[in-house]
Amino acid sequence: MKGLTVNKEENRTLREMGIFHPHARTRRHAQGVRMLGQGMTLQQVADEFEVHINSVEHWKRCWIELGLGGLYEGYHSGRPPALSHKDEKALRKIAEKEGGSSRSLSKRLHEFLRWPVSLDTIKRSLRRMGLRYKRCRLSLKDKRNEVAFRQGQGVLASLQTMAQSRQCDLLYFDETGFGPNPPVQYSWTRIGQTRRAMSGSHRQRVNVLGALRHHDHSLVWRAHEKRTVREDVIAFLDDLAEQPHSVARIVVLDNAPIHKGEPMEAKQQEWKKKDLYLYYLPSYSPELNQIEILWKQAKYFWRRFLHLAGDGLREEVHSIMQNYGKAFTVNFA
Repeated sequence: MKGLTVNKEENRTLREMGIFHPHARTRRHAQGVRMLGQGMTLQQVADEFEVHINSVEHWKRCWIELGLGGLYEGYHSGRPPALSHKDEKALRKIAEKEGGSSRSLSKRLHEFLRWPVSLDTIKRSLRRMGLRYKRCRLSLKDKRNEVAFRQGQGVLASLQTMAQSRQCDLLYFDETGFGPNPPVQYSWTRIGQTRRAMSGSHRQRVNVLGALRHHDHSLVWRAHEKRTVREDVIAFLDDLAEQPHSVARIVVLDNAPIHKGEPMEAKQQEWKKKDLYLYYLPSYSPELNQIEILWKQAKYFWRRFLHLAGDGLREEVHSIMQNYGKAFTVNFA
């Protein structure tokens, strides 16, 4: 065949098509024709793309006869899909309703279709339908009252604005506990090895009560090794009420049983005289309490992945709490 002539406009179009077209085969056809137009031989282009010379000759003929339309990839029949549209719809319904791993979904689909489906087919189909394999989480959202939750969000937004302008001191209060066994977490590990922490039963537990200030994210805390009861909460809030202050203090807390009851109601009258007020969050709304973020960071990211007991556990917890704001920080934005 004669040499190929490509004008300036066609060259630019082929160049853009060879870079930006979404299909790899079409990009290759455009690049190959452009190379032919620049004077390369059929064999040189074939060597460049590692294809047979007859393929390059076919690209050239399609360009001459059909122009750009001849470079688009035609229909490939290929192997029929392992799952029909109906089968994929059933798979998606199972995945969205029940969740689970690829293996468990394969088993459930087998029960529906009466014939086995490979794990690769399961994964490929789920990705094509827009599903992703990711960590699940426990949630209380289905139990809460959405109207009350939205109202709580509005109240907190107003309190936060007041705290930022120093019209009040807003604190988020809660308790947490640390046991000898660290929570399972991600860690850098040598390839082929698995990082392990000794697991064992131990009755020791270090419990922490804390109040996180909104305007500067400072933390007031205390720790003990006994079960946290209502009297501990009252003692903590008593100390908070006695601290020097220039504006009213508002303590945000959840509806745990130790946060309520007649003793707490009686104490609230006393605390109000000292400009300390309690605001109870709507039920099942832990995400509205900012100190929950701090507890998560302390347990899953700041604590070492080691089994600690006795003085070791005490020192670890005290070190984390004392170094919060220095070695350990949180972005609450």
